[in-house]
Amino acid sequence: MKRGILIGIIIVIAIIIAAFFVFINQNSKENLNAENQSPTTIPDSVENNCIGFVIGAPDEIPLISKIGGGWARPHPGPFAWGFIETEKGKFDFSVTDEYVQVAQEKNIAILATIFPYADWDQASCHSKECEVSTLDIFYPEVKMGWKNGIPKSRCIPCNFTDYNVFIMKLVERYDGDGIEDMLGLKIPIKYWEVLNEPEMKGGDMTFFKGTPEEYAEIFKKTRDLIKGTCSDCKILHAGAAGVQDYMLDYWGKVFGNKIDFDIANIHFIKRSDLNTLNVKDFKIFLSENNINTSIWVTEAEYNSDSEIENSVIGALNAGASKIFFTQFKVGQFGPPSGEYSPSLKNISSKCK
Repeated sequence: MKRGILIGIIIVIAIIIAAFFVFINQNSKENLNAENQSPTTIPDSVENNCIGFVIGAPDEIPLISKIGGGWARPHPGPFAWGFIETEKGKFDFSVTDEYVQVAQEKNIAILATIFPYADWDQASCHSKECEVSTLDIFYPEVKMGWKNGIPKSRCIPCNFTDYNVFIMKLVERYDGDGIEDMLGLKIPIKYWEVLNEPEMKGGDMTFFKGTPEEYAEIFKKTRDLIKGTCSDCKILHAGAAGVQDYMLDYWGKVFGNKIDFDIANIHFIKRSDLNTLNVKDFKIFLSENNINTSIWVTEAEYNSDSEIENSVIGALNAGASKIFFTQFKVGQFGPPSGEYSPSLKNISSKCK
């Protein structure tokens, strides 16, 4: 009898010890993902660097550092809702963590582009009409182990409550406030861009299937959530594709909804005003809409290496604060070979 009681006590103690170690192990795994640590900020030398590059993968980041740039804009990047929250309540930050880790190792800051799409959310209220063609150049696919593109269904989110949770978790992880940050975070993400070129509706490139009013709604909700989580974070509206009439018409409708952003965002893709990378005309357009704020050129793409230096000087003189090049070597897309256009070497010396 006594022997049976003793065995029972031993079993109970063993169960308690096992449960304790399971608890410790679970908490250790969580702490590998996020923890409370010392607050961090973007170094002044990086913050004041006006040169960045649009990249497709983390292995392109070292070349930015080699050239003397300070910023990376992953495009389309890993910050799409459905790529992180693969199903409701299941978050995987491994890819975004890798971008941040590689960037901070090279003293590079990230401008992160949020795409507010998760196929599981889209399917709850939208039809197949929200899906883009398989010919879309950013149709989701996996190449060399990387998930590329953007989720295929691209309408306004169905459930903003779920979207809100995603945004708060995403921003909190990289904001550098020392609370629930990525383990080892050194250079936080303080600049967020909400979507990209929503006015583009081509068969091979559609970033958003919705109206200017719907984009404005997405922007306002996203901005408020980011600011509520990270008060010193800065928000960019989606990059305007250019200054052609139909593009500005779209953005006139967006701005008519009184969206509040910290930084205006324009692209120059080989057309319109090379001398200022479209900054001069976009600044006039902003003024006509009673908007006076900083301007970043988050995509600059050229026909010739000889165009780079003067256009950078012109854009900065016209009011641009930062310029992101879409190519390391003019005319060459894809993974970098380690080569870059000669005019890019030390182009950051032009920063004001």
